[in-house]
Amino acid sequence: MERTNGTEPWQRSLQAVLSALNRSLHGAGPCPGQPPAAPVSRDPRRDANAYMYILFVMTLFAATVGSLILGYTRSRRVDKRSDPYHVYIKNRVSMI
Repeated sequence: MERTNGTEPWQRSLQAVLSALNRSLHGAGPCPGQPPAAPVSRDPRRDANAYMYILFVMTLFAATVGSLILGYTRSRRVDKRSDPYHVYIKNRVSMI
């Protein structure tokens, strides 16, 4: 007697949905009830400046991350008045 875990119908329906989605994305045919789509002609000049947009976004990201890193390291480098050196040692040395 073979036992199943009850996921087989769910797996079959998921596989059917994924294969239908894959067929529609690769242009195998329209969805049921849809008229066939007109062929799309791509203009090569449309995406000519896509690399400039990507470069611009990467530059903005680099500037943001760089300013955050620089601000953090400079804030850690500044001597704070709550530093133990300023609270205890510096005052005792000046008293001697």
